[in-house]
Amino acid sequence: MTALPGPVLIGPVGFGPSHGHLYIYSAPRAVLQHIQWSVAEVLKTPVTLNWQPQPIAPSTFRCEISWQGIVGTGAQLTSTLKGWHYLTFELHEAAANGSDGSIFMFTPDLGLFHGTVGPHGDLMINENQIRKALGINGRDSAVIEEIERLLGTKWDEHLEPFRQARDGFGLATAKVSV
Repeated sequence: MTALPGPVLIGPVGFGPSHGHLYIYSAPRAVLQHIQWSVAEVLKTPVTLNWQPQPIAPSTFRCEISWQGIVGTGAQLTSTLKGWHYLTFELHEAAANGSDGSIFMFTPDLGLFHGTVGPHGDLMINENQIRKALGINGRDSAVIEEIERLLGTKWDEHLEPFRQARDGFGLATAKVSV
């Protein structure tokens, strides 16, 4: 009698390489060095962030960085940065190795938005989220508001001027060996 193969093991969260982009749109001068240290700690490599004045939010600064790490690095960076509640930032983690990607958007007024991004860059809304939206009081306006929340519409509207202000802004790079 031939033994059947054992169960197929699925790798743990954080297995495999990933990459993404971090856009810090607005940060006060007093915490710039602390943010750089925090990002370097998560990425486990020295990082130099190229801070520039933010023209649409006086007395604040902005920077961009591309990063490489393991799957879940984007969530770790977001967890670290959202502790600085006066920051405005956006982080993208690409879909890789069969995992979905993520988008994280944070503003002091709205808090944190997290969305799942498919391999083609589409924001993914799952069946349970749609059922919840449809079940909210059965009012059309409530359903629309919930779907807009799932899509991150308010965050997109708030961040769009910052995105437009970054046109032509240089992108720093931080790489982490996996």
